[in-house]
Amino acid sequence: PVQADEDGVNEMTLKSTPEISSVSEEGAKSSLAQAQPSTLSIFHEDILLAILSFVADVPFEIVDKAHPIDSHSSLTHTLPLVSKQIHSLTRRHDLHWKNALLRLVRREPTLWEEGLKRVVFDAKCDELRGKIIERNQNSATAQCDKCMKDGQTNQRQQRPAPQSILPSSNSDQPNGSSDDADPPLASKGEILQHACAAIQSHPSHHRRATSSGIYQYLYQSVLLGHMRYQAPVFCMPSRVRLGSPYGLHLFEPRYRLMISEVMASYPASARRGERILPMVQGLSRPNHMADDIKASTRDLLEKNELILHKHHVPTFIHAHQAPMRRSTPATVVQVQQCVIHPNGSADVFLKPLSYIWLEEIWERSGTGGLYEAMGLRMGEEASESYERWCGMRGFGRGDGRGRGQMLPIP
Repeated sequence: PVQADEDGVNEMTLKSTPEISSVSEEGAKSSLAQAQPSTLSIFHEDILLAILSFVADVPFEIVDKAHPIDSHSSLTHTLPLVSKQIHSLTRRHDLHWKNALLRLVRREPTLWEEGLKRVVFDAKCDELRGKIIERNQNSATAQCDKCMKDGQTNQRQQRPAPQSILPSSNSDQPNGSSDDADPPLASKGEILQHACAAIQSHPSHHRRATSSGIYQYLYQSVLLGHMRYQAPVFCMPSRVRLGSPYGLHLFEPRYRLMISEVMASYPASARRGERILPMVQGLSRPNHMADDIKASTRDLLEKNELILHKHHVPTFIHAHQAPMRRSTPATVVQVQQCVIHPNGSADVFLKPLSYIWLEEIWERSGTGGLYEAMGLRMGEEASESYERWCGMRGFGRGDGRGRGQMLPIP
């Protein structure tokens, strides 16, 4: 048909020539742009990682006073969206998480260095619990086998003895000589390597898979196991200062339930006003252990006495600022002395340990109005600013900027 109507074809070609030329120019430009390599692709991968390290920050590394619990960061929310190449680099490499941990340890040692020490302590506790469980299983298996042999001897004329209900263990009992001496956690530059070594040698049973590597998992462990804190909430406006003990009388039904839950894992003497000692789950009765495990347990607990008296004691949240909502400051308090009366009411002596920002608050069903909350621990600078704000608030309302600026004028 094109050849049959030559005049028509020529006429159509003349009319559509400008449009075709413009389309062809645009296609050439787009194809040229696609052919040209991007600016980032010309760099070697190591150089690109070094460049990104100047802008890669992790959640809660840069704290916004207006939104202190905002978890957005460039490494997790911005850089992966720039390009596929950067997205792949941020997921496959662990360098940025390592550098961020080193910065956090130097900037907030009271938070992150203590958190890394807790990771090491928890890993070693898991190792000792595993040895105790294995030792108990071997002992139970040997005792069961002995009972079965005695039964076979006494009942040889009767029906044959049944098989053992416990599986036999082919491995020998562990001995204390296999325990390696752990180096002390001294300098801030070595604490990170000790924490990584402890996790790799004694991985936790609740370890989460991470996309990049050991340092990202280490960051998650400190954040979930130390920086964040979850506990029942006692609500009463009051003045609280870190390290200054105070007493309370708990008489409401919801707070009777709260104190009974907080003190449930401690001996009855602790609920009668006697001294409350730190407790570590599975390691609080060294007298019932073998000699080698008992020595290792006592040595571990003595070296980590500060962690024991701060993080393995009965605690809960005192919400002393109203209203109780997200980003409101609260206090983690330790129960130093407790007397629970027969009617369930209690007299407690409390010591404030640290300030937190409330992240989530919810009411527990069937508790008569008892709240549970999760909070994020404040750093040293934020805690000092908040204490100054609380101390000066009694003289006036400040300049109207409130807690966000932490600069009230009396």
